Amino acid sequence: MKKPPEELDYYKQQSKNEHSFREMLKIAKPDLYVIFDIMQTTGINFFVVVKILRQLNNIALGTGYGTVSVDIQDNKVLFVKGTESDRVNDDLIMKKPKNDKV
Repeated sequence: MKKPPEELDYYKQQSKNEHSFREMLKIAKPDLYVIFDIMQTTGINFFVVVKILRQLNNIALGTGYGTVSVDIQDNKVLFVKGTESDRVNDDLIMKKPKNDKV
């Protein structure tokens, strides 16, 4: 008589699935694989990363200039702020011409 195929328990199956997913991601989207791998290694909350990406995108869709800041207190992310800016690159004080004669 043949033995029934070995039944994989939940954790073994989960491990196999995760390994397959990682390999598939590594081949199909290597850039996303790097991000995924870093997040798995560090334990950084993906929800926070999504909020940061959203603020970066908001700036990119606007003027293309700005700042994204993350306020953290006691290992809790309080705010992810995106501030769009206008690029000016001009002197604050305009120099008076040397000839002030009218």
